[in-house]
Amino acid sequence: MKDKKDLKSSTKSEHYLLLGAGVVGIITAIIFFLMLSRGVVNAVVTSKISSQYQDKELEVLKTDLNYKSLDFIGGVIKVSDGYVITSSNVKKYRQLEDYIQARKNRTKGVSELYDGKNNYRDDVTSDKINELDKTLLKEKNQDVYQKQRNQLDTIQIWYEQTQDADKYLDKTWNGFNDDNASLSFKKISMVNTYYKLIKNKTVKKRWSEAVSKMDQYFANNKGESSRVAAVKEELATLRNSPLTQKYTPANVDIVSSLNFSGDTSDVLSQAGVTGKYVLYYDSSKNNLALMTRSGGSYVAEDGYISVSSSQVSSGKYTIKKIVNAGSSDAIITDSSNSNFGQYVSNASTSELSSLNVSSPDNSTANFNSATPVFWFKNNSALTRSIYFNDGSSLGFIYAGGTSYNNGMQISSSDLSNLMSQISSGITFYVN
Repeated sequence: MKDKKDLKSSTKSEHYLLLGAGVVGIITAIIFFLMLSRGVVNAVVTSKISSQYQDKELEVLKTDLNYKSLDFIGGVIKVSDGYVITSSNVKKYRQLEDYIQARKNRTKGVSELYDGKNNYRDDVTSDKINELDKTLLKEKNQDVYQKQRNQLDTIQIWYEQTQDADKYLDKTWNGFNDDNASLSFKKISMVNTYYKLIKNKTVKKRWSEAVSKMDQYFANNKGESSRVAAVKEELATLRNSPLTQKYTPANVDIVSSLNFSGDTSDVLSQAGVTGKYVLYYDSSKNNLALMTRSGGSYVAEDGYISVSSSQVSSGKYTIKKIVNAGSSDAIITDSSNSNFGQYVSNASTSELSSLNVSSPDNSTANFNSATPVFWFKNNSALTRSIYFNDGSSLGFIYAGGTSYNNGMQISSSDLSNLMSQISSGITFYVN
């Protein structure tokens, strides 16, 4: 029989063993809890990161991002110092941050071109606009891209119309200084029209005194009522046009350069073209020109445009639209549809359904193979273009991008100039 001393020693050993087992159990539980918590936290972080994408595989961010959720993740990463959030999640978060910052930089780049709501800054140039245009293409979310692009398009329109105004005012002002009597009813109308088109404060200030002097001279020598009537007539269309729509400056009836082309006039006459204006392409010379009918002959008033590439078939077409497409603009391409070729602004499923178009979704960049509709959001090269149609086929004049059947490519500057001169309804003839 064990004595009391042995029993006491045995009891104490068992006590320590039990105590040790308890400590190990607690430590194991804590470790398990921490690992479980870490797993839960990372699962939540992974989910929150993924939720910022519209398409994770294609790395397309959502239009509206949850910045509160992003700030929370960033805070957890900072506080945990890499012990809670896995390196994989940290990498995903940093990549997401880069995408978001790039989007912010693009938006900032566009906004910095504006000088208030109705003017552009002095440092805006054609090169800067073109470079930013290329940068915007890095935005994969079409809604965000289109919003940024529309804002840039507005700046480009303002810039181009201001450059046109500057050139016209300079030419007219120099002519006026040489001979005051050269300031005709037509010219003073256009002086005031162009002056109102200027969207740069510095340029407007520079021409303020000169325009005022020409106005004063015309009022004193030609009649104020005639001048006011002319200005109102020229500005009527502009008042009703949205800023994002390409402007059309006042038409000039006086032919400034007599670049008559007898061959062109004969070709157009034989084709039955009799309109005052016609867009003419000579495939043998690779020249495109806006022709004005004067004295029975057609004149390339502003010279000829060199065409980079053309796959447009010979024949007579009609200019249907000067395109500055929104994110939901489309053209019906189903040749069996009675509305074939119709341009639909802000197209919706219900609207297309009323036009006998079913299943309108596609992601095709080539308008020749897109069916039953072609969405402009799928081809950035055509969002600024000239759309033409002959009733059985459709095509575009555009800058850059890929060559397409029934497509004509010219330089960006030539396209901008041409878009400012022509309007829908005129004939486009390809010889």
